[in-house]
Amino acid sequence: MILRRAILMAILTFVIIGATDTTAQGGPFNYGRRWSSWSPLNRSIYLEGFRDGQSHAYFALVDDLPPGRREPLRLMTFTLYDADALGNVITSLYTDPANAYIQNDDMVYIARDKLSGIDVDPELRTARSRGSLPR
Repeated sequence: MILRRAILMAILTFVIIGATDTTAQGGPFNYGRRWSSWSPLNRSIYLEGFRDGQSHAYFALVDDLPPGRREPLRLMTFTLYDADALGNVITSLYTDPANAYIQNDDMVYIARDKLSGIDVDPELRTARSRGSLPR
């Protein structure tokens, strides 16, 4: 139980820090520019870490979930595709200047849904409206 709480606290800390990125001038953070500045290796490392964090959190909590919630939550949480495929779609999505301020974690799930054949336009609109503002 203590380990689960520690994992949750670490994840929440990561989310809060990531959600409050701003430029030195106090404006919104340009996630697209940061993504584009990373090498393919760094992008892959980010995505592998993202996937590892999601799966560790899920498996730490799965026994505490009602059986009927386990599979829907797994499908919602896991990225389901390899880092190269996700990275290519994220890179493509960030080429649109309208997507520059969408947070990386949101973009991972949008890329996953796009790879799954889901129309991501509604997700992009929602993520754009949220931008890099804390959630």
